[in-house]
Amino acid sequence: MAFLDWWVPDVALEPGETERWSALANQKHGWRALGGILSATERRLVFRPNRVDRRLGGTVWTVPLTEVASIGRRAPTFHPFDGGLRSRLQIMTRDGAEHLFVVNKLAAQIAALTELSARVAR
Repeated sequence: MAFLDWWVPDVALEPGETERWSALANQKHGWRALGGILSATERRLVFRPNRVDRRLGGTVWTVPLTEVASIGRRAPTFHPFDGGLRSRLQIMTRDGAEHLFVVNKLAAQIAALTELSARVAR
């Protein structure tokens, strides 16, 4: 077992579901950012916080890809504790909610998620 497998516990996949993309990420959670892994399957996006952030109140976040309205870039807000010093991955859901994630290689991650989301929409 690799350290990352222990540090960020898995979430059970549904029957027939496979992980198609993943990246280390920090999720904006109130006034701070939680560390963990953001992943995508052919059905949903899932953010799994690491063990420490789970103990401090962080929860697994999941949204069906069919509920994703847009995937893009959110400009820095300059809030130091929620990831706002960097441009972030912005996931907008059909209910109007904004979900923000700090990821490396932002443009490539947006492209990969947009492509995966488009394949699901077909």
